[in-house]
Amino acid sequence: MAGTAPRRATLELLFNSLVCCAGLVVATVAAVSAVSSGETVPPLLAVGGILLTVLVARFPVLFDRGEGGTVEIGFDSTVLIFMLCTLDESAALVVWSLGVLATQIASEKRVAAKLFNIGVGILGGAIAALILAATPKSDGLATAHELLAVAVAATAYFSTDLLLSAVSLTIRGGQFRNHVLQRQTVLAIACFVPFDMLGYLAAIVYRATPWWTLSLLCAPLVSLLVATRAVTRGEENSRRLSALFDAAVRAQTLTTRGEVEEALVDDARRLLRLPQVDVRPTPPGKGEIGAEVRGGKETTWLVAKALDRARSTSYADEQALKALAAVADEALSRLDLIEEKVHVARHDPLTDLPNRGILLDRVSRALEAAHADARWVALLFIDLDDFKPVNDRFGHDAGDAVLVELADRLRTAVGGAGTVARLGGDEFAVLFEDLPPREVETACEHLLAIIADDLHVGGSTFTIEASAGIAFAESDDTATGLVRKADLAMYAAKAKGEGGVEKYVRAMGQSRLERLDLIDDLRSAIAGGEINVVYQPIIAVETGRIVGAEALARWSRDGVPIPPDVFITAAEDAGLIVDLGDHVLRRVAADVATLRSHIDGPFLMTVNISARQLREATFVDSVRSAIAAMHGVTLVLEITERQGIDLDPIVLSRMEAICAAGARLAVDDFGVGFSSISYLHDLPVHYIKADAALAQDIAVDERARALLRSVIAMGRTLGLGVVIEGIESDDQLAALGNDTGELTAQGYLMYRPMVLDRLAATIAVDRDVNAQAPQDHRWRGVKALVEASA
Repeated sequence: MAGTAPRRATLELLFNSLVCCAGLVVATVAAVSAVSSGETVPPLLAVGGILLTVLVARFPVLFDRGEGGTVEIGFDSTVLIFMLCTLDESAALVVWSLGVLATQIASEKRVAAKLFNIGVGILGGAIAALILAATPKSDGLATAHELLAVAVAATAYFSTDLLLSAVSLTIRGGQFRNHVLQRQTVLAIACFVPFDMLGYLAAIVYRATPWWTLSLLCAPLVSLLVATRAVTRGEENSRRLSALFDAAVRAQTLTTRGEVEEALVDDARRLLRLPQVDVRPTPPGKGEIGAEVRGGKETTWLVAKALDRARSTSYADEQALKALAAVADEALSRLDLIEEKVHVARHDPLTDLPNRGILLDRVSRALEAAHADARWVALLFIDLDDFKPVNDRFGHDAGDAVLVELADRLRTAVGGAGTVARLGGDEFAVLFEDLPPREVETACEHLLAIIADDLHVGGSTFTIEASAGIAFAESDDTATGLVRKADLAMYAAKAKGEGGVEKYVRAMGQSRLERLDLIDDLRSAIAGGEINVVYQPIIAVETGRIVGAEALARWSRDGVPIPPDVFITAAEDAGLIVDLGDHVLRRVAADVATLRSHIDGPFLMTVNISARQLREATFVDSVRSAIAAMHGVTLVLEITERQGIDLDPIVLSRMEAICAAGARLAVDDFGVGFSSISYLHDLPVHYIKADAALAQDIAVDERARALLRSVIAMGRTLGLGVVIEGIESDDQLAALGNDTGELTAQGYLMYRPMVLDRLAATIAVDRDVNAQAPQDHRWRGVKALVEASA
């Protein structure tokens, strides 16, 4: 089958050449005969006949035969009939042959087609000449038998063309019967023969009148040719619109760039009905037309030969190519958009690394391959140890730049040896396939060293370390399970100190799973409003009167109380501390409505907040709402010194906005950190709460008492209120001395944390207790009365 097409092409060329040779032989014989007869042909008639043949041949009628091609009917045989009815048959055939040769030389058809058309034109003309030679010419008006002979000659000319064309097409491919017996054949004869009668009419005019009267036939001839061209090109435009519509519909179903380009060439060939159409990166050259295809990532050109044909012009062909290129543009742009959406859906938008979804997919495929080939699969889980301060101090833009730089370092270092992915935040993962454990550990240490190199971003230098966990796949692992193992190993590395690496062992899983379950339950408890609040009263040391209370969050999980330091730390680690803080603040604001009727005089309600809350844009509005709900009770927000707040412009502006709204700020756990003095200087605080550790030994250690007194003196000097925490015994309270001023305290000696109803009752008793009771024991009486009533 592969050699059939070339063989057919060779046979077709051979047949067409034989037809051409036969025609040329006939033309030569006619020329010899014309010379022998001595008949002279008027030069004007000969030249006019040749030129008219070339002209009329450019205006054929085209009849589409669907997949069978096109029947092309030329009316140049009109000139042949005129010559045969005017000149000697040999001389007429010579002029006709020259016209046919000139027509084909001027055409842009392939060589085989030109050879065939030369032979067919001359042979058909010779047969028509033989028929008319048997009919005597009239010297003037037409005769019936001459008119009939012209009709027969015209039909014979057409039949010769049809039959020889059918043979040529049959050699190329197909059946002779299908090429001859076509509905368009009858239609072509119906158009062809009457039109040839125009040549006979011209011969009658020429014979009977002066030659210049032939100019009267120019108008109908030109009208017929123009009408023919208009019909042909009108039908062609309609066909092209249909082809463009089909191409546009098909373009919506294509799924690859290759399919679009293949369809583009195929549609262009059908649109122009030209075989030589190509898609290439270079624009059209001389003798070519083209359209730029801009859609997609690469610019290409749709190129074809520039031909002026009966059905179209080069300009019309170029416009058609541009319309088709627009269809391809849209299809390629759609494919690029889909590709981009898929890429975005499967890659991290900041670093362009694969995201968790694509990592899990590749881990799954690696596990399948490992099960089949017994290969190693290892997953490295990396978490940056000290990335948060970068965001807090320098802003998120700097943090993003650091992440991008680290992603580039990891991508470059791993290369084709593994897959680097960003799982979110400051977490990365690296998948290694078919790499022995020892080499995986070496690669891990290398990657952590690369991360620890200095980073230069935005004029600042950063040094960031990371902790990593390694998990090697086992036979029963899933992709999700392997990621979780590596995550557990990473947390084990963090627990041992920054910059470490740990390999997963089964013992790591249980404690981590328990912590994850705790976090999940805590998240649900916060969302469901299951976090409770208790209150520990604050007293004035000098009078024993309750002047405020501290709100403390409490949570019971399945009926078992969870220590505050456990679930608050978990909330910090899991990013739930902001939601937890907002819940407590709303709860306290609502509870103050119950207390307000029992409060007599100024009253402080202190609430612990996280440094992260100060970075939330909505936190100031939450504070304003709480203040509005408290109606006169002073809201004090406690910030623990242990959190190490970075005093950047964002935090300071939020603090100032909170104070402007009517709230007060307190530094909690004061005296145990490393920046207490700078905090008091820089923060807009109103209270300090001395850490319980400062009051622990004041009853037995003079140095401890001196240190606590210095803290109190410093607070008073700065105009700050002072609260002493952790008073657990009478000796500690007595050690505070008699010069207490406005000193306040809280501790288990006076009051333990209590629920809202108990606090309301305690405040009510405190307000109504006998004013003559000893001032230093007033809280004792209140406490006794409340316990007795309970």
